Amino acid sequence: MQRRAATVYAVLFLVIAAGSYSLIGVAQEPGIDLQGDTYAENDTLTVNGMEYTVASVGDGEGTLTRVNESARYTATLANNSTIQRDNSTFRVLIPNESDPGQFTLRQEFDLSENVTTVTQNETEYVVVDDGGNKSLVTVEEYKRQQFGEPATEQVAEGDNYQFEGNQTTVSNITADEATLSWTAPRTLETSLSEGGNVTLGPEGNNRTFLAHFPSGQDGVVQLSPNPGEYQSQVNAQDDFNERMAGLWGIVILSGLTVALLLGLAFLPNK
Repeated sequence: MQRRAATVYAVLFLVIAAGSYSLIGVAQEPGIDLQGDTYAENDTLTVNGMEYTVASVGDGEGTLTRVNESARYTATLANNSTIQRDNSTFRVLIPNESDPGQFTLRQEFDLSENVTTVTQNETEYVVVDDGGNKSLVTVEEYKRQQFGEPATEQVAEGDNYQFEGNQTTVSNITADEATLSWTAPRTLETSLSEGGNVTLGPEGNNRTFLAHFPSGQDGVVQLSPNPGEYQSQVNAQDDFNERMAGLWGIVILSGLTVALLLGLAFLPNK
């Protein structure tokens, strides 16, 4: 009688397991279907007059690039630093004043490797060998004898100044440094990630999009103007996966119950 009852219960749990498994087999996870245009690599899009290029797409991430034709750049020249100009070295000399209006560029000369120097009383000298008679000449005087007078240039605030191939403007001078500024094109990058919001367009007239990389469409990104729509569909997927996990739990528990019932019912009698 016990074996018969166990068999009946085992069949009941088998039916429950089979029903749950069949539901798992026919159930389909809801997809994400958004409004918005799709773009592939090298495609362009314009948002309120600002143009972007899809530089890369793949593995749930991508990059948009935009060229700012009039980006502002700055550089600083520290006091007593050196710069290269016209294949020569120049030292930046700024007056020790609270508000200097200009700085000086003075040409620098390097001693050759075969020149010997010594320091006496904190002054550096070059050892000059003139036919067996050695004498000491200050480094500055020696350079003047070898190279002539160094070239100098006065640069004031507001002056145009050629720096590393750029036509710059001296925008500010302090006792510590001089600031140069100029405009030139600059490529700006905007990163895209699955489900991430991105703001495109000019400041004050921009738009927010959500980036989505459709399943089964490699190399494509979709920009949706309705970010909230994406989250509601993701929540629906999460709910579906929770239900599937519950059904799998029923299948596994039912199978274990069947095995336990049959195993206990058909134990040999003592």
